[in-house]
Amino acid sequence: MGHDGAVSYEHLLSPGSIGTLELRNRMIMAPMGEELGCENGEVSDDQVAYLEARAKGGMAVVMLGSVGVAHPVGCSNKRQTAISDDKFIPSWRRAADQVHASGGKIAMQLTHAGKTALQDTMAGRPLWVPSQPGPATVDPLYGMVTAAEGAMMAEPLIAPASKVHYRVMDHDDIATAVDQFAAAAVRAREAGVDAVELHGGHGYLIDAFLSPTVNARDDEYGGSVGKRARFLVEIITEIRRRAGDDYPVWVRLNSTEVGIDGIVLADALHNARAAAAAGADAIHVSAYHDPGIATGPTDSYGPHVPELLVPNAAAVKADVDVPVIAVGRISPEAADRHIAEGLYDFVAMGRKILADPDLPNKLAAGRSADVRPCVYHYRCIGNIFLRMGTRCAGNGFLGRENQLAATSAPEAKRVLVVGGGPSGMETARVAALRGHEVILAEASHQLGGRWALASATSDVNADLMAWFERQLDQLGVDVRLDTPLDAAGAGALSPDAVVAAVGGRWGRPEVAGIDGAGVWGVDDLAPWLLGGESLDAARVAVLGGDLPGLGVAEAAHRQGAEVTLIESGPALGYSLGLPGRWRAVHDLGRAGVNLVTGAEVAAVVDEGVVWRADGAEQTTPADLVVVTSELAADTVLADELRSAGLVVHAVGDCARPGYLEGAMRAAVELAAAL
Repeated sequence: MGHDGAVSYEHLLSPGSIGTLELRNRMIMAPMGEELGCENGEVSDDQVAYLEARAKGGMAVVMLGSVGVAHPVGCSNKRQTAISDDKFIPSWRRAADQVHASGGKIAMQLTHAGKTALQDTMAGRPLWVPSQPGPATVDPLYGMVTAAEGAMMAEPLIAPASKVHYRVMDHDDIATAVDQFAAAAVRAREAGVDAVELHGGHGYLIDAFLSPTVNARDDEYGGSVGKRARFLVEIITEIRRRAGDDYPVWVRLNSTEVGIDGIVLADALHNARAAAAAGADAIHVSAYHDPGIATGPTDSYGPHVPELLVPNAAAVKADVDVPVIAVGRISPEAADRHIAEGLYDFVAMGRKILADPDLPNKLAAGRSADVRPCVYHYRCIGNIFLRMGTRCAGNGFLGRENQLAATSAPEAKRVLVVGGGPSGMETARVAALRGHEVILAEASHQLGGRWALASATSDVNADLMAWFERQLDQLGVDVRLDTPLDAAGAGALSPDAVVAAVGGRWGRPEVAGIDGAGVWGVDDLAPWLLGGESLDAARVAVLGGDLPGLGVAEAAHRQGAEVTLIESGPALGYSLGLPGRWRAVHDLGRAGVNLVTGAEVAAVVDEGVVWRADGAEQTTPADLVVVTSELAADTVLADELRSAGLVVHAVGDCARPGYLEGAMRAAVELAAAL
C-alpha cells in the first residue's frame, strides 16, 4: 500500500528494459507533436524544459514525437524538430544532457509524414506516397471550427507556393528514405539520445506502405501483408547495420484502422513479428482511422474510451517475444494491474503526463491523490491541428515550463484571493507553493464558484475540483467560506496583494421574453445541479453552445428531457480542443440532443424559443430555457478595491472570460509573478 492507502503500483514502478535500455519504471512519455521546436528544426529551450520537467517528475523515458528524418521534406508542421543533418546533433545533445541530469532517459520518434506532410504542400513539393491516393472524404464535423481556426488549418493550402501533388516512390526513392531513417538513428546515438522509435502508424510514410487501403503497389513493396512490411523491415535492418545491434530501436504500429477497410489485428500481428525479427526491441501498439472522420483521433490513437487499445496490445504481447508498449487513456491503476497480468510491459502516457509532469514521483511517494487529473479538453492535440504550440486546459504551465515556474518567491507576502473558482484556487495554490501566506475568501458555502456547476455535470471536472480542495488543504491555504468581502473587509486583513477572482457576469441576450418565468440564467442552475432538485421540464432549450451549454444540455438529457442546443456561431464547444469538440458534439448528437448552429434567437414565447437561420424562422418548443451564452468581465470589485488603495490583480473570468483554460493560464502567470 502507498502512504495514502492507495495502490502500491509495484508493477508499474518496477524497473524494466527495452533491448539494452535499462529503465527505472514502466512509464514512457508518449511521442506527441508539440510544435514547440525552433523553426529551423533544432530542439528549442522550450522543448528542453518540457522534457526536463517530465524527467524530473520520474518518467522512465521522455520522448519528442514526429522528429523529421528528411527535414524540411516530410514534415507536417513548421516547428517540427529534426535529425536529418549533423547540424541538429548539438541541440539534441543539450536536451539529452539535461534529461540525463534529471535521472531520465530520452528517446526520439523518427518520422516521415508522407502524404500528410503539410509543409511539403505549403512549399509546393510533391508528397511521397507508395501509390496514387484515391479521393478523400470530408466529415461535415470538420466544418465545426471558428473562422480563426479555419484560417490556421488552411494555411498550408493557401500559401503562395502551395500545391497538392504526389510522387509515387520508385526504388531509388525507397532507398533514399531507408537511408534517411538509418542516418537519423546514427545521429541520435551520436547525440546521446538513448533510443529511437520508428513511427510506423497514424498515416505517415511507413504506415502508408503497411496499409492495404493506401498501398496499391504490385511490386515487391505491395500486395501481400509480407510485401507491404518490406519497407519497414529494410529500415530496421539498415538501422541495425549502421547504429549497431545494441542501440535500442522500437516501432509504433497501428493495431487497427477505425472506419476503413484497412489494417486489422492479423496484419498488425504480422507486422509486429516482422519488425521484431528484423531487430526491433519493442512494439508500441497504437491505432489509426479514416482521416476523413472527425472523431477518428478519439477512436484510435487518442481514445476517449479508457483502455480501448489494451486488448490489441495484449494480442501483440502474446505473439511476439519482445516487450510491448500500450497506450490510450490507461490509468496508473489499470496499467499496474495489466502489467502484473502480463498483458503488456510498458505504458505510454500522453495526456496524463502533460496534465501532471510529476505523476510518477507522486505514485512512488504514495500520493496518487495528488496527481492532477486530465480534464480531456484535448487542447494538447487540438493545438497541433491549428499549427500552434501545445497547451493544456488544466495545467497552465504546459509548454511554458521555460518561462513559468512555481519557484520560491524572493519575499513571502500576505496574499488575499477573493473568489474560490478555478482561477482563485489555482492562484492560491501556486502562490502558496512559492511560499506566500495565502487567504482564500469565498462568498458561498463551497469552493468552485460557478465551476462547481461544471463539476456537477462531469466526472473529470469533479475529479479536478476534489484535487484542488486537497491541494489547498495540504498547502495550508487559509480557506474562508461564507466570506463575502468588500474593500473594507479586504483592507482589514492587511494584505500585501489582493487577487480578484470573482468570476464573470452572466447576462441574457436582449430579446423579447428573455426575462420570463421559464427562463434560467447560469446563476439559477445551482438548486438543480448542486441541490438535487428535479429539473421538472420535459423540453429544454439551451442558448449558447460553448462548454457551459454542452454541460447543461448533457445533464438535462441524462435526466430524460428532450434538449435543443442553440448557438449563434458556426461551432459548438469552441473552448474545447478540436478532437474533443468533434467528439463531444458527435456524442451529444448521437445521444439525441438537437444541435442548432448559426441561429439568431429572436424571442422567447410561451411555446418556446423563436430563432432564425438561413433566412427562415423556427420555433423550438420548450418548457424551460437556459441561457449560457452571455459571459462578460466583471471589474466592479477590483475597481472598488483599487479605489481603497489596495494593490489589486484581477484574474480569470472577471478579468477576461476564458472558462477553465483561461483561468488556469492566467492564474499561473499571475501567481508565478507575485
